[in-house]
Amino acid sequence: MLPLQFFGQNIHFAISLFAALVFFAVFWLYFDAWTASRKNKELIKIVGFLLVALSFVVESTVIEQSVLGDSLLGSFSDTASMILRIVGYGGIIIGQLIDPLQAVPKMKGIESAEFEKAAAEPQATEQPDANTDANVKTASAVGFGSAANLSHLLLPVSALAIAGLYWRRATTGLERHLKPVAIGFLFLSLYEILSLSTLWHGTTNPTIAKLVASFGPIWIAEQVVLFVGVALLGRWVWRYLTRRFFSQLFMVFTTLTLVIFLVTTVSFTFLLVRNVQNESLSNLQTASNVLKYALSAKEAETLANASSVAKSSDIVSAVMAKDNKALVNLTTSFLHDKKQSSLVITTADGQVLLRAEDPTRYGDSLSSDTLIRRALIGESSSSIGTQSGVLAPKVYVKSTTPIRDSANTIVGTVTVSIGVDNAFVDGIKHSTGLDSAVFAANVRSATTFVAPDGVSRLIGVKDTNASVKDTVLKKGKTFSGSVSVLNRQYLAVYAPLKDIDNTTVGMLFIGSPQASILKDAGHSVQLTFVVTAILLLLSIVPAFLISKYIASQLD
Repeated sequence: MLPLQFFGQNIHFAISLFAALVFFAVFWLYFDAWTASRKNKELIKIVGFLLVALSFVVESTVIEQSVLGDSLLGSFSDTASMILRIVGYGGIIIGQLIDPLQAVPKMKGIESAEFEKAAAEPQATEQPDANTDANVKTASAVGFGSAANLSHLLLPVSALAIAGLYWRRATTGLERHLKPVAIGFLFLSLYEILSLSTLWHGTTNPTIAKLVASFGPIWIAEQVVLFVGVALLGRWVWRYLTRRFFSQLFMVFTTLTLVIFLVTTVSFTFLLVRNVQNESLSNLQTASNVLKYALSAKEAETLANASSVAKSSDIVSAVMAKDNKALVNLTTSFLHDKKQSSLVITTADGQVLLRAEDPTRYGDSLSSDTLIRRALIGESSSSIGTQSGVLAPKVYVKSTTPIRDSANTIVGTVTVSIGVDNAFVDGIKHSTGLDSAVFAANVRSATTFVAPDGVSRLIGVKDTNASVKDTVLKKGKTFSGSVSVLNRQYLAVYAPLKDIDNTTVGMLFIGSPQASILKDAGHSVQLTFVVTAILLLLSIVPAFLISKYIASQLD
């Protein structure tokens, strides 16, 4: 499963280009009407719409840097988009203010209600009247700006002002058909307000941080509101573009080009991120093997230490004499010097002669222990085991080897064990850069995950993922895929930990935050967005020429 942030980034790209298309359609509608009237004062608002359309094109290339990593363009896209949008909004506002309001005439013999009803209906002319259609505006904004706070505040204020001007023109003047435009701008002003959430990205309040996070609840609301507002404007402008065949043909070609580029871009980025994900899983599999190899090294270490104890003539003599005090004196510094967790020495019948970690506890029998039984028949072996602990169960590696006298007769056993603790997983993270954990059954025993206090380890926590438990603990196979760890999506590998009897007693986890996949592919994704935006702008010229040629042939 691909990261949700990937789909969110592509949704932002698609909606931004859709908004750019709608703004360009409004620009074209006004420009087409201007070619008939040639009123220079109308050029201000026409250029304003074009600038807002361009701001959306630039906005589509903006990436969420916390997800995709550093931007290839730095802050250029943010700044350019904001400047274009502010200037565009300004042009629309000025154009509205200098365009006189068309007041409702007072005419005897005509009922006011009937006249208002007639005025609210668009005229079915082939080409919209210049004065009427030149009042059609669309405004939109994008919430990824990084300019000064005042600039951020100008955007919602400007959009709301445009909505108010259009509403006034629709309710006070003759242009009742402009109400959808006013409502669309109202949605866009709400979008601008929601986009101010970026100003709180650095907050230390966890509740607010969760709300304003990239691709969080407010971000989703921004995209929905922007889409609704732009859709209202798109529906409105399309009614007028269909009045002229050439305009309709031009916008159809432009829309089809946009759709083709969108499908191509999303498909390419999907394949790109999918390949990065598969490569990441492959690397995690390799890292998992490294983790297993590190455990194998622990087994070899404990077995070597057990063998060195078993070969000591003093140890052999003390075991044959069953002298606990002598064994205590002989092994006093063993655990410290060898950095082992436990040393257990038994007689040939499995009776404990010494526990170096607790010298006072001896005399009990371990004859049922699998490793000791193997050692008593002359076989040295290693295994992984678990035992309960105060905060969390412990996972350990232990090895057992026989103690032989001068006649090569087995007189006892030596078992050395070492715990798989946080230091072990820290070493893995230091060498691979990946988070890891060791589980006793499905309970975390050691991990690199740190609690919010920055010190405590998040051990003693159960992994409740049903797929992981079924694949690893029940079937004894390796699981790889996307999982949720501490409310964060990870791409991870879980490998089974098996004892000498091939029974699964725990798991090894190694993983990487899924968002890092996007960061690995971030520059390629953004470069794709930029190239697509540039090609879309260039495609407008051939679309115009083709549409003009077809229209002229039909005429």
